[in-house]
Amino acid sequence: MLPRSYSCTGCKEEFNFKFREACYYFGGDSLGGSVRDADLFNMPVRPAWCKDCGGICIAEDIAPLRAFEAAYGAARTGKPIEYPIASECMTPDTVIPEAEAFLRWRMQRRRSARILCCGGVNFQFLDVAQPLFRHVECDFGVIEPSASHIGPYNSPGPGEYSPADILVCDGEGELLGLLTWRQRDQRTWSVAPMQYAWIDEE
Repeated sequence: MLPRSYSCTGCKEEFNFKFREACYYFGGDSLGGSVRDADLFNMPVRPAWCKDCGGICIAEDIAPLRAFEAAYGAARTGKPIEYPIASECMTPDTVIPEAEAFLRWRMQRRRSARILCCGGVNFQFLDVAQPLFRHVECDFGVIEPSASHIGPYNSPGPGEYSPADILVCDGEGELLGLLTWRQRDQRTWSVAPMQYAWIDEE
């Protein structure tokens, strides 16, 4: 679970996530203005500091292949798994196909994990105890998570009452668009085009 934000222990500057969720598009066709639920898979992410953009963002969390093999094996035997999917609230008929899809994806993945603000690889994960990440704009401060976390949804979910703003990437971590509104009855999402240049346009 991502913290609400990060802040500097010295100057107290706060760093917020612009986006907190992302997913992979595993569909066979080019992504258009809408996408089916069945072609989207929640992306495992971790908080990170982008050394090129100078801010925090979510980054892909890509474990070694053996973790995906173990998850698929556990899914086939009915054992609970937490990575790359959390099976606690899923049924076996959905857990096994998703675990298998992630295993196939991991076997084909060629690029290193990317940070999703710019698509680069020059970043440092922030959810590790050491080393402390020093704030370069402050003489004595280090960047640490805030004490609070954002809990689960208390509404029908993202994309129902307000745009979801969930990043969607292809299998190599290339940004394709932004999920906005969900059409629950049709099991689809509306997609707004988006590229990694967004952080440079602010």
